[in-house]
Formats: sequence, C-alpha cells, structure tokens
Amino acid sequence: MAAGRLAEPTVVVLEGAARSGVEAGISDGVTVLHAQGSGDDTLIAVTADATSQVTLVSADRALRQRAEALGADVASPGWLIDLLDG
Repeated sequence: MAAGRLAEPTVVVLEGAARSGVEAGISDGVTVLHAQGSGDDTLIAVTADATSQVTLVSADRALRQRAEALGADVASPGWLIDLLDG
C-alpha cells in the first residue's frame, strides 16, 4: 500500500447528520454507505459480509470487539491519520 493510500476496497459508513455531507455511492475507489439505523450495526454487517480481510477503524471499544469477534483487524483513528499523512 502506497503512503497516503488505503487498500481497496475501502468502505466508509456515515450515520445521522453526516449522511448529508456526501452522497452514497462509489467515488475514487471509496464506497460510501449511509446507515439507515446504527452505524455500528452497518459496519458489523459490512464486516460479516466481506469476502476478504477487513481492517475496521474505530475508537469505539465495543465496536472493535464485535469486529474482532468476526475476524477483522482493528485500528485506531490515529493509525488512519498517520497512514493518510504518510
């Protein structure tokens, strides 16, 4: 993975008011999903349905544990910032 780039596929889940910030769909290799309910539940559903290894980025401890139980790698928001600043 090149510095400042994420491995594809990359999925971003937006919930609540954040959904109005960007349309759902695919742009520049990033899939944006709008959670109809809980963003955490949507992230877990995406993780459970994935056909390749998932790295879930979140500071939410309970969400991280749910993702790890599904076999996902988890990372902190700081990891993502460092990667993108790379």
